[in-house]
Amino acid sequence: MSQGAVFKADSIQELAEKIAVDPANLTATVNRYNEPVVEGKDLNLYKDDHFMTLPVKEGPFYAVRANSTTLGTVGGALVNEHFEALNVKRQVIDGIYAVGNDASGLYDSSYPTIEGLSNAFAWNSGRIAGRYASAYATKN
Repeated sequence: MSQGAVFKADSIQELAEKIAVDPANLTATVNRYNEPVVEGKDLNLYKDDHFMTLPVKEGPFYAVRANSTTLGTVGGALVNEHFEALNVKRQVIDGIYAVGNDASGLYDSSYPTIEGLSNAFAWNSGRIAGRYASAYATKN
């Protein structure tokens, strides 16, 4: 915190002010996260249900400054939500999966310069594809 890389506040409003973002936007973002926690099912980011137990309600709240770098690709194989590869007619190519920087759909014409973003997408898309690839391999 003393180096300006971490911010701490007792409320979302106060945290928004400390990190110079619109308090209404940050509040709306936190509320959008909390909605699936109440439902116990995340249809926005597809977290496993057992992670949907802790709403963001009570402080203190923290924000961490991220330094930007560039690492990634724009383009890649067409995929569906299971990361199954699609042909040019957008039909599933059985048994073929594309994840991480090999999958298209996350970025269209530019890549955000946030360090680690490429890794996070690679891990999560690999996890999702692995689940479906395993089911595919079991039935075939």
